[in-house]
Amino acid sequence: MKKLTTLLLGLLLPIGLCAQEDWKALTRYEKAPIKKQLADRLMGYVKFDTQSKVSGKVPSTSGQLQLAKALAKELKKNGATNVKVDKFGLVTAEIPSNLAQPAPTVAFVTHLDSAPGFASQNIRPQLHNYKGSDIVINAAQGLTLNSYNAPQLLRAKGHDIITASGNTILGADGKAGAAILLTMAQYFYDHPQLPHGTVKLVFSPDSYTGTGIRHLDTTALGADFAYTLDAGEMGQLVDETFSAKTFKAVFEGNRSVDIGKAASLPFADNILMASDFHTLLPRTKRPETTAYKNGFIYVSDIITQGNHTEVTGILRAFSEQEMETLTQEVSRAFSTVKSLNPKGKNFSLTFGGQDKNLQQAIPPLSLRKAEEAMRAEDITPVRTASRTTTDGARLAEKGLAAPGLSTGFYNNPSTLEYADVDSMEAALRTVLRLTSLWSAQPVSAQ
Repeated sequence: MKKLTTLLLGLLLPIGLCAQEDWKALTRYEKAPIKKQLADRLMGYVKFDTQSKVSGKVPSTSGQLQLAKALAKELKKNGATNVKVDKFGLVTAEIPSNLAQPAPTVAFVTHLDSAPGFASQNIRPQLHNYKGSDIVINAAQGLTLNSYNAPQLLRAKGHDIITASGNTILGADGKAGAAILLTMAQYFYDHPQLPHGTVKLVFSPDSYTGTGIRHLDTTALGADFAYTLDAGEMGQLVDETFSAKTFKAVFEGNRSVDIGKAASLPFADNILMASDFHTLLPRTKRPETTAYKNGFIYVSDIITQGNHTEVTGILRAFSEQEMETLTQEVSRAFSTVKSLNPKGKNFSLTFGGQDKNLQQAIPPLSLRKAEEAMRAEDITPVRTASRTTTDGARLAEKGLAAPGLSTGFYNNPSTLEYADVDSMEAALRTVLRLTSLWSAQPVSAQ
């Protein structure tokens, strides 16, 4: 009996030690060097000008490709395999499993680009330790970060905060996620004893324009489950997004006449038609007049070349019923303009590019695992409906729906944007814990 007890203890002791080592590695590491890695990475990445632009190519700007190549080099340095940068600037990499048994393959996705229309050249990041008083971003401009314009600071006393210098955005949306994923890759590389299944990493261009992730071959990626790192506040779990649709209205007139004799000539003002169309769209359905789960209509561009004017825009709605209502509103305004301008010609209205609500496609197990990981790290998960479309929703169209996880950035996009390094560290612990939980998930139980 004594020999049997000794044998059992010998068998169980390594398991117990492994569990303790697992817990320590995931949540009891020394935070200061990890926070420095996160901060250094983010402050390095934001110096790449990766502003996304509406264009016909992917990536839409050269800075995104430059960052993609830099990340690929860093991934290889930290033990990632199958690291590739394709012609679209998509970066894919793998952290191979070190388990004896099969486990689900999990992908983490973030993006390379920063918001279009906001200054992103020569970003000069600044690191502050928040003591509770205002953070001065730019004294000459009187630009400060405080609990009024950044209420999350009320919970951040003692945290390390990264801002830009007042003339640009910070560009942490996406790049905070990149810093977290590269730090995770290094952590696994530095701690090979930490058990984990196969992890796939994806860094996509042009998330803001919705064009980059569409080039990802999800079949070749081979992930069973996926998450995007593109939410902000700690604890956010994005499980719902707007459905999205684009529209383009075309008006052709004839303004190439003697306008002094316009009353007796086939004069038709395509610019006025476009203006009337924009005005007829309901003001109660504009972005600035809607909130929460109320959708909107937004005209993004009105472009005129001679007698030809194009009006392009987007529709956003959480339900198919509301999307249909918004579509009808656009069609009604277009039909009214067409009927009021019999001298116009070649009128057309087209809709396209629809993204579905992420909620319709997420596997419930993905959400449960994310919530379990957060709670294990003493983070309260908050399921959140996003008023933007995400790469997670676009991946849903490819059969790989990806809920969004927090990366600790706030006030994006603006000169008041900042990243909370302590929140980034909590996000790192979340993805490490999440990887551990998936590693223990029987493949047959998916």
